[in-house]
Amino acid sequence: EMVDTALLQEGVVGVVFGTRPDCLSKGVLDYWRELSTQTFVSVELGVQSFEERHLVFMKRGHTAEKSMEAIHRVKNEAGIDLGIHLMFGWPEETIAEIVRSAELCSALPIDNVKLHNVHVLKNTELEKYYLEGRFTPVTLESYAEMVGVFLQNLRADIAIHRLGAVASRWDELVAPEWASYKMRTSQFVIDQMNQRGAEQGDVFRER
Repeated sequence: EMVDTALLQEGVVGVVFGTRPDCLSKGVLDYWRELSTQTFVSVELGVQSFEERHLVFMKRGHTAEKSMEAIHRVKNEAGIDLGIHLMFGWPEETIAEIVRSAELCSALPIDNVKLHNVHVLKNTELEKYYLEGRFTPVTLESYAEMVGVFLQNLRADIAIHRLGAVASRWDELVAPEWASYKMRTSQFVIDQMNQRGAEQGDVFRER
């Protein structure tokens, strides 16, 4: 959807667009570049995972290669601020996969990341998997470990805009219960890192 230029004249300081890696056209990229000459423009891409097996599980409809291609296109053709969304907590997800995700992010031209935990909502296929015992949400402790490892292996100059998802409609949340509390999740991650003396980029700098 195009931005009303009248809003820019009324003092709007910036615009953030959210989209999928497989929904970029030349027209959209050209529009973002043109708009960025008038105001701050940022784009957030729903990458969700760089692991093919997790993308298949969530039936995402695009590949990790498509996500990386989209990241380069936004930077090369639009030249604007770029963030991505990643989700942790997939079935049998490993710490090695988390490290690979951080390494990929560090090598890609991204400016910020939003992290989310996988949680189960009512009337979804994931709820069916959960009730059948085919999916078990990660504990808050496990999620905090994943986020901590990711941050330690991530370039320190990449901004972190979000540490965890929150189910704002509590009546729709099936599991886990801790996904109901936004600040609890974020603070728990921060506390765990502080207890370990860990910081974003401290492992990345050691390479």
